[in-house]
Amino acid sequence: MMNEQLSLFDIELPPQKEAAIKEDTTNKISFAKISEKPKPIFGKKDIPTVDDILKLLDKGAYKTNRYELLSDIFQCGAIAISNKFDIPQAEEREKIYLNIIKKYDKDMQYLIAEIFAKIYLLLTSQIDYGFADYIGELYMKSETSSKNAGQFFTPYCISKACAEMAINSSQVEQYIKEDKILTLNEPACGSGGMIIATIDTLYNKYDFNYSRNLFVECSDIDARCVYMTYLQLACTGVPAVIYQRDTLTLQTWQRWETPAYIMQWLRFRDIETRGRI
Repeated sequence: MMNEQLSLFDIELPPQKEAAIKEDTTNKISFAKISEKPKPIFGKKDIPTVDDILKLLDKGAYKTNRYELLSDIFQCGAIAISNKFDIPQAEEREKIYLNIIKKYDKDMQYLIAEIFAKIYLLLTSQIDYGFADYIGELYMKSETSSKNAGQFFTPYCISKACAEMAINSSQVEQYIKEDKILTLNEPACGSGGMIIATIDTLYNKYDFNYSRNLFVECSDIDARCVYMTYLQLACTGVPAVIYQRDTLTLQTWQRWETPAYIMQWLRFRDIETRGRI
């Protein structure tokens, strides 16, 4: 007589009670909130001040007027950053850069590079040593602002107070909880001081991850203001689109996209209130 062999399918397991589904009580990570702020790379004594930059500016002022020199530094600096990221516009902007820089002799070219290096270091250190409208301060202290056009930039302390009053704390907390993108529009940005003050408040008061969860669209009719705002927002890591635009008629001449916007374009592409030019 052959032994009967059991197969796996002949075995019946005793009925099991359905395991109760436990609710996940672990804390969900919100990328909209910064859990740990970065440590400074440079010591504070290594960071130049606005007055340090003004002293360098004075070295070249005897060869050309301050207005033209500072304007060229802002524009060339903006192009230098933009051309590393905004490839479609890089060729045309490089031609503009070369036309500007060839006006100066070698010594002045080195001075322009040195001044921009200090501006760049100052702006990129804001997250470590305090936000401020450094470009606006430089602009006003250089006495090159257009007083005839009514250009008197708002002191940063006033901008900060306005930002703190305007920000809805419950809305920000909700956006952090839901990992949503907060949008900000500034129709007359100047040097971007109001935007920087808002970023200052979001970052330091709410630990809001502005480099990921904030989108800024701003504009100004003055091209110099566009370059200044671009420098401030690009160096501070803000996803933003800056237009040279008449806010009343919406006639637009230039569009500048910050590196943080370009690198996260898929996140922000459907948020813009206006299309490309």
